[in-house]
Amino acid sequence: MMAMWLPLEKESVLEEQRYRNRGDGSDHAHGCGNSHNGESNAQSKWCHAAGQREETSMCSWTAVESDVVVKNRLVGFLLLQLILSSLIFLAFTLTIVSWRSFTAIFISFFSFHLSQLLFSFSLSTVLSPQPKFRRILPVLPAVAAVSGSLSALSLCGVYGRVGFKGFASGLLYASFYLYKRQWVLQFPIVQRPLFFSFKMGIPSAITRALKLSNAAYLFSALLLVFLPHDFSTELEVRNFFARHIVSYGSGFSVYLCWELTHHLHQVLHTKRFMFAPPIGSTAAETNLSEPLLAALEETSPASLLKYLSYLDLCLVCENNVDYWRRAAFFEETGETYKRVVAVCLTPVEQLASKLVKGLEGSPDDKTYLISDQLQSSAN
Repeated sequence: MMAMWLPLEKESVLEEQRYRNRGDGSDHAHGCGNSHNGESNAQSKWCHAAGQREETSMCSWTAVESDVVVKNRLVGFLLLQLILSSLIFLAFTLTIVSWRSFTAIFISFFSFHLSQLLFSFSLSTVLSPQPKFRRILPVLPAVAAVSGSLSALSLCGVYGRVGFKGFASGLLYASFYLYKRQWVLQFPIVQRPLFFSFKMGIPSAITRALKLSNAAYLFSALLLVFLPHDFSTELEVRNFFARHIVSYGSGFSVYLCWELTHHLHQVLHTKRFMFAPPIGSTAAETNLSEPLLAALEETSPASLLKYLSYLDLCLVCENNVDYWRRAAFFEETGETYKRVVAVCLTPVEQLASKLVKGLEGSPDDKTYLISDQLQSSAN
């Protein structure tokens, strides 16, 4: 914000000096002061330019903050995911495969993070409300399969058929993810701090990771039955238990990492963002509701900012915490309240228009048209 305001302030000072140097006492204007000398015209021009500049800076503040909030949340998600992946990798390495050399662990560490970064980026793209990003949903099983195979190889190395089991685990997780429609963002009404919101989802993530690892272990074991297998009695007797323990541990670690990554993405991207200028600023005293109204009116319907603006509006209207913002909706002219009502009624009007179009069809096609309209509006 300081980087935005300093060039504008410097420019206004230079413009004020330029206008004062031009004042020759011949022009008269209804400026900011009551003097009738040469400085009145220059001062009025400068005040008019400063007012326009302040209005422009306020509008740019809203646009810049709205664009930056999504980028900041994506960067924060990737950084926190990196920390979670590191902790899970270190826990698995120290408890199960501690006999590996330092060079092998170092190489596996980077390959594991590469696979998790691939999965996290694809997950963040799929979870975006934009319809164009939903088109890559069929690609998610392939990405999850590749990420699962690379993660399993990074954790266990070339140990039996761990790579194939990781590939099957990735396919199973992607199928479960698509079946449960977990790409839908769920915005909680009760907003908690980031740490407590994430901590509340850890037990459920561990439970799902255990269930998925059990299912993936059985699924991969069934697939191995139909593949060529080397029946080496000495190898199986000596390494049977160790191989299956390592395989099961790697599957659980990958699933736990993916579940925590998904939960972290939900927590970060559904956190409330206040579309309001800072308290005590000039914009807070003049146009307090303008950033929120601009986000509600100008953002695209299927965007994260649109949902965040509706969430902010809901919390402002239902809670008594931000009473200073709620009072701004009921100003004397009533213009702000009309704009809020018009924005909230827009989805209802769109749904009503779709229903009318469906009812205007032939009687035989009414049911199918209404069903298609409702499904398109829900998606």
